[in-house]
Amino acid sequence: MRHQPLRTLSIATALCALLLGCGGAEQGITDKGTTEKRAAAPLRTESALPLDNVVADQLDTLALDGQSYLLLASETRGLVLLDDSGAEVLSLQRGKIERFALQPQVDGSWLLASYDKNRGELALRRLSTNADGMPQLQLLTAHKTAAPQVALCFSRQADHSHLFAIDEDGLGREYALAPGSASSNSQWRLRDVRPLYFGEQVSSCAVDDARGHLYVAQPPLGIWRLNSNAERDEARGVFVAGGALGDDFGGLWLEKGADRLWFTSGRQVRAYRLGDKGEGGSDPGDSEIFARDLAQLQPVSAVWRTGELLALEDEGKRVERFSVSLPPARPAPAASAMVMVKPRAETAPVTSGGDAADDPAIWVNPRDSAASRILGTDKKSGLNVYDLSGALRQHFPVGRLNNVDLRPTDVPGFSAIAAASNRSTAGINLFGITAGGEVQSLGWRPLAMPDPYGLCMFRRDHRTYVWVTDKEGGLQLLEIAFEDRDRDWRLKPRGTVKVASQTEGCVTDDARQTLFFGEEDRGIWRLDMNAFLAGEGHPQLVAEVDGHNLVDDVEGMSLYVDGDSGYLVVSSQGSNSYALYSRDGSRFLGRFRVGADLQRGIDGSSETDGLDVTSAALGADYPQGLLVVQDGRNRLPSEAQNFKLVAWDSIAAKLRL
Repeated sequence: MRHQPLRTLSIATALCALLLGCGGAEQGITDKGTTEKRAAAPLRTESALPLDNVVADQLDTLALDGQSYLLLASETRGLVLLDDSGAEVLSLQRGKIERFALQPQVDGSWLLASYDKNRGELALRRLSTNADGMPQLQLLTAHKTAAPQVALCFSRQADHSHLFAIDEDGLGREYALAPGSASSNSQWRLRDVRPLYFGEQVSSCAVDDARGHLYVAQPPLGIWRLNSNAERDEARGVFVAGGALGDDFGGLWLEKGADRLWFTSGRQVRAYRLGDKGEGGSDPGDSEIFARDLAQLQPVSAVWRTGELLALEDEGKRVERFSVSLPPARPAPAASAMVMVKPRAETAPVTSGGDAADDPAIWVNPRDSAASRILGTDKKSGLNVYDLSGALRQHFPVGRLNNVDLRPTDVPGFSAIAAASNRSTAGINLFGITAGGEVQSLGWRPLAMPDPYGLCMFRRDHRTYVWVTDKEGGLQLLEIAFEDRDRDWRLKPRGTVKVASQTEGCVTDDARQTLFFGEEDRGIWRLDMNAFLAGEGHPQLVAEVDGHNLVDDVEGMSLYVDGDSGYLVVSSQGSNSYALYSRDGSRFLGRFRVGADLQRGIDGSSETDGLDVTSAALGADYPQGLLVVQDGRNRLPSEAQNFKLVAWDSIAAKLRL
């Protein structure tokens, strides 16, 4: 598995990257929309909209039922909504609000988040119209915070609304917004997804949903860009260095339906075209499309709508209007879509921190399938045993177990045997599983391999075998031989397969005597084991890493077998998704992700290592079988890694299998 640590810059690197920047010359727009360096006179006010008894610090535009409005954050009157003429149509009449965020909804209403400094609470409201077509506010929930919030911005992820809130100390939190029940009129819930750390002086934030980027302004350092989806690597980088912006900048505002990011910087209002550069930063000279001083005004908030720029100074008592013509904006790209399924349950987190949970194996209880078990490795500790609710039932602290698999057995007293690769002392640990689901340790045996990594089992002629992959490449085949049907056992080498680079995930189709294994950066290989054991078989590459259907690393894999049919399921780790192939691996059938279920309070899965699947009906929740996947980033809230349980019927329905 490829593990990428949180990308934070060292102090020296950060200072160098953030404080270097170009400045001095002002910029304007050519008739083709490209940037050219030239002197430009400050923009002068065309008109002003006086604010009656409103001290405002932020503004934004919105539309309700075809009517345009201007929303203001007021230190004296909370939130104030004005029509195009400047007439007040709605206000809270209370509260000290300096920051808010808006998100349009499919029904034409708006979600509105705001922070009330007097109450010390973060409030979520719906802005809509009543039966008479007049704007109205509905409080959805209020959330007390430990420190004042200085930046708020919404994100849309899959079918959920998320809110980023950053406090004055630079501690940010991402919340998933769970709607309340309409029938019971219950409040919405702000479910904690993850913390984010920035340091002091954050002034504002904005989210580009099309590209999945969060922008955070932090004077005097600069504007950061990072992934907004908690199921991806943060990939934090510098979007604009502070040296190009001066000491005071903020008011980030993303133009709705377009790909232009606006913000204020000293006396300037600036705009950047998004998407010119990849993740990790942007050259201001390449993507900046607008930068103009405003005469006699130092704006803290500005928005642009066709033909005019609206700006507000700190504790402003009027909205200044400037005539600004810009080329048509490029439409924002459509956000990439992928089939999404939701988990039904999740296991308790592993006790080890960091990258610890790795590979699951499902044991089907022959007496009561709803009482089946999930074996899961903690590669810093040992083996965990869970029930189908995700509760931890047993733990075996036997070392750094990496991969685990199991097969039925003829050994007296056991229904199945499970084997696991041990990297603490290179070898294999064996476990017996009774018919009632109790797991017993059967000991460890050494292995002539410096770093055993992946592992999978198969049965042939009442004999049990295990394939073990080497982190340096290659596989070993060994027979697990029990002595005279006793519980004493040993490993008998039966063959090797050479592979050019690192392998881990593997699975065997016992009925067809076929091995599949993943070369992490290359693809999926298939081996005819009958031919191999006869000394004639060689692996065939059946599915290559292509950056779309299958994105490296190729990780865990398992087979969903249903009679003569079935599917090969593979973790496409680089895209946080799962690729589905025909049972023989020759045809790609689709891909999917596991997303969050906010009602159950379960996050999705990402950066998956191991997985396992069964077609056995495991009670009412899993009538067509179960898929278990390791979750590399356990959110809602952020905890140690765990495993997610997904009902196969939901996958079959979404992919129309």
